Amino acid sequence: MNRRSLLLGAGSAATRAWPAGWERSAAAQATPVASSPVEPETPRELDFRPFADALEAMTDWRRHELEALILEETFEGLHSRMDAGELSSEDLVIFYLDRIRWQDVGRYRSVLDLNPDALDQARQFDRERRNGWKRGPLHGLPILLKDVIGSGERLRTTAGAAALSEARTDRDPRLVAALRDSGAIILGKTNLSEWSYWMAWYAPSGFSALGGQVVSPYGDELDPLGSSTGSAVAATCSFAAATIGTETFGSIIAPSSVASVVGVYATPGLVSRDRTLPISDEMDAPGPIARNVRDAATLLTALAREPDLDDPLVEQAWGVHGTDFTRRLDKDALRGKRIGVMGAGAESGLTAAELPRWLGLAEAAEALNDLGATVVPILAPAFALTGPGFEPPLNRTMRDGVETYLRATNAPVRTLAEIVAFNLADAAARAPYGQERLLACAGTTLSPAEARLIADSNRRQARSYLGRIMGPNRLDAIVGPDNIHAMIYPFAAAPAISVPGGFNVDGVPFGVTFIGTLRGEAELFGYAYAFEQGTRWRIPPKLSR
Repeated sequence: MNRRSLLLGAGSAATRAWPAGWERSAAAQATPVASSPVEPETPRELDFRPFADALEAMTDWRRHELEALILEETFEGLHSRMDAGELSSEDLVIFYLDRIRWQDVGRYRSVLDLNPDALDQARQFDRERRNGWKRGPLHGLPILLKDVIGSGERLRTTAGAAALSEARTDRDPRLVAALRDSGAIILGKTNLSEWSYWMAWYAPSGFSALGGQVVSPYGDELDPLGSSTGSAVAATCSFAAATIGTETFGSIIAPSSVASVVGVYATPGLVSRDRTLPISDEMDAPGPIARNVRDAATLLTALAREPDLDDPLVEQAWGVHGTDFTRRLDKDALRGKRIGVMGAGAESGLTAAELPRWLGLAEAAEALNDLGATVVPILAPAFALTGPGFEPPLNRTMRDGVETYLRATNAPVRTLAEIVAFNLADAAARAPYGQERLLACAGTTLSPAEARLIADSNRRQARSYLGRIMGPNRLDAIVGPDNIHAMIYPFAAAPAISVPGGFNVDGVPFGVTFIGTLRGEAELFGYAYAFEQGTRWRIPPKLSR
């Protein structure tokens, strides 16, 4: 099936109207990025000096040879090549660094910092492999982290903020320790929407004072979306074997959708949030971004191997820790399942039969049917939170969480008020789009108890809404385009996985996002894998300088 010829009719990206309170889908948001009023005067340069000799030795012939071995290869494929002696972990690190140097710097701006010890670590992993020892399924594979996730080495952790430009974490967070235990090399940090897009209302997605503007490899004019923008762009451009992002609502799923990669929002509490700069203690969830479902499942298996008993939400994911999600990858996983194609349409005059085309999912629904699923179009009233909404509790939890992190890591600033003042001293360079959200966080008068009551109410509302959709219709999962349901699944703490859906008629990549039942990651990976293998709609970008 030709994704380029898909007709979206009245529900096309350019014309669909989204209900109040809903985030638009990635396709709908893929409009020209507003020009920066001021690009950072001196965006932080990546330091390639620790790798100078190795990069100098890279020839065009060797670069093309490595491209043939590495690009679009799975983790399993890379391991097979390394076991056969065709490739080494050192080769991987040099290849990705070279690719970042020539393709990302000054162009896509997806990578914000590099680990100066990455090459030495790769050589150590190669020695271990030659001696017959593999630490785990990620042995010797370079991984990039969104720059809100700490690391205990010489990498900095900044949230893209000028005030934290040289800040480092005091130790490895549990997430990074889990990656290392599985053999991963932390190659560096990715650029992002500063403070995970909780700084200014009108900044373009993917802009930070330290890194400048992340640019989509599918077109300079396209919005890279969300806040894990650098992680999604770096993954699709093969600047690492895979990346890790974080999401509060939409920040993994949205940029993954528009970058034609697989993004996973896991149940909050499944992956440790230790030493990660937060927004919400209710919804924040780190998760993998990869070029295929199997690699994403391998990454989440490593990240969720053991529970973080200090995480207040750990019981929410109880029973899922330690699952090997790769064991649930089955090409026939959709056979006999009931999959709802859901959109707000009860007030629009649409019929259920018109819904998949209105959402841009006509071919996806056809593919699901071909793969043995029963597709159930669901017209439902738009979900909207009653009461104070989500901003007041998020403002409170971000301030408390960030300030706790700053104190614990001995950061150069200790409060959001200090960060706001620092930005005001040179607002054109440090906060060119303003900092209204930071100001709201710094000045919140909501008490922790009040924030908890609102958050609990929001969760009950989202779970009730999802239950009313899934229960009576006997659904195993719901699908939607991109991040259209990003105001539902995070509040309900339901997992979601976005799988590449090809291009829409505007030439924009989009994702088919599967939303599962509570603690339903294992089943959801099966559905996502079956869909991916049955469609193979990922479209790698053609990079240019």
